[in-house]
Amino acid sequence: SSGINAEWPLRPGVLLNAERDMLINDIVKNRARDDPAYCQHQFIDLMECQQKEGAIYSIWKCNEVGKQFKLCMQWAFYDQELRDQAKSEYLTRKRAAIQRAKEEELENEIRKNVIREWLKNN
Repeated sequence: SSGINAEWPLRPGVLLNAERDMLINDIVKNRARDDPAYCQHQFIDLMECQQKEGAIYSIWKCNEVGKQFKLCMQWAFYDQELRDQAKSEYLTRKRAAIQRAKEEELENEIRKNVIREWLKNN
């Protein structure tokens, strides 16, 4: 049997909500990792340690630095201000994507009309 049961009833918005939550979580993760107010310093420490120690030895030698980064990311993940910023960014991106889709749809409609007119006249 396959991993997902085809008969499992999905409510209409379940997948969209899951996608939204995943995108918001990605924004939180990226902001927390890249922002000095959150975990950027721990991330840089971890990257420097891994670069210095190499792929194999860093597993052991960077363990403590890695733990500090993970703890920081866990804290940041539940920081309400950061989550609110991520939700706001998600909505901005979504509105921009909807606007782009509307513009593309309008352009396609104009192309169809031009082709129809051309076909009528030829």
